[in-house]
Amino acid sequence: MKSQTLKLLKKEIVLGNTMQTIIWSICCFGMYFIPSYPSYVGPFYITLCIMMTFALNQSSHDILYTVLLPVRKIDTVKARFLYCGLIELISLVLAVIPALIRIFASFPQNQAGINTSIAYFGLQLIVYSVFNLIFLGNVYKNPLKPGLRYMAAAIAYFAAYALCELPVWMYFGARGKLAEGTITELPKLAQIGQMLTDISGQFLKSQCLILLAGILIFGAVWYLTFTRAARQFEKYDL
Repeated sequence: MKSQTLKLLKKEIVLGNTMQTIIWSICCFGMYFIPSYPSYVGPFYITLCIMMTFALNQSSHDILYTVLLPVRKIDTVKARFLYCGLIELISLVLAVIPALIRIFASFPQNQAGINTSIAYFGLQLIVYSVFNLIFLGNVYKNPLKPGLRYMAAAIAYFAAYALCELPVWMYFGARGKLAEGTITELPKLAQIGQMLTDISGQFLKSQCLILLAGILIFGAVWYLTFTRAARQFEKYDL
């Protein structure tokens, strides 16, 4: 059964990609080089790649074709989940390259939100988890109609993005007052924002803990969402 899943995963990679997927993936990578641009917006294009995979399958009747093959329904879901998880993780692994370039080439600090710090990668995994929970956790109720589920997941993605950025925005607002002398120390939430966006290594331990938490949350949500989607697809009448 493992070989079947791997063959289905190969099908997802070879046939599940469109030119839009390639273009959006390049956009996601390239946006990390923009000096002041919200770091969470680039990976949103990866969620569009996932959405397009389901939309392409809808037009090509891929799901109907796949279940007619001598494979289990759960294997088709597992292959799709592995594909979605891989492109999300690859987008963050590749993001390490521009993050290091920005540091060693002394790029200006991001004034639009969090820098690509170690903490950012953990938080982005959590934001991806929110998207996966809403979209992948419900799309298999009717995989031929992914549009409404994606809209709800996109709203949840940006809500999670705003919550993750809030401490950083508070830090940006408070540091000017601190420099002017109108306040004597940063508020607690602003201190958290300073820790999240710092790339000097001053808060390395705390940022590594956030990264670890993000990895654990992403893995747990991926597994729980997969089991939920597999149950939904088993009940779905093709």
